[in-house]
Amino acid sequence: MANRRFSLRKRRRFLIEWLSGDSLCTGFTEDISPTGIFVRSTYIPKIAAALTLQLLLPGGRKLQLRGTVVRSQRVPQNLRAVVPSGFGVRLNEAPEEYFQLLANLFGLRFVS
Repeated sequence: MANRRFSLRKRRRFLIEWLSGDSLCTGFTEDISPTGIFVRSTYIPKIAAALTLQLLLPGGRKLQLRGTVVRSQRVPQNLRAVVPSGFGVRLNEAPEEYFQLLANLFGLRFVS
């Protein structure tokens, strides 16, 4: 399958939370970009599911993100150390602070 992802991605591990029904689910980011996030998790939502995610940053800050699940990857337990099991979310809404975080991670500076 051809790689159709075009955004720059940065590998970073942040705790991330979302609700599935009445259950609080957690995972870790594998990589993040301006347009999406790959979440490592044993719980994998259905493709096209709309999610509201809480990205937990150092210092206790939380960023609320909204997105749609666009891909998933289930991997056997014995391969999870090598290949991530999880899902990709295309972001529909993200606060300005998220883009500032990315700018810092990528070493970019905005001129205002």
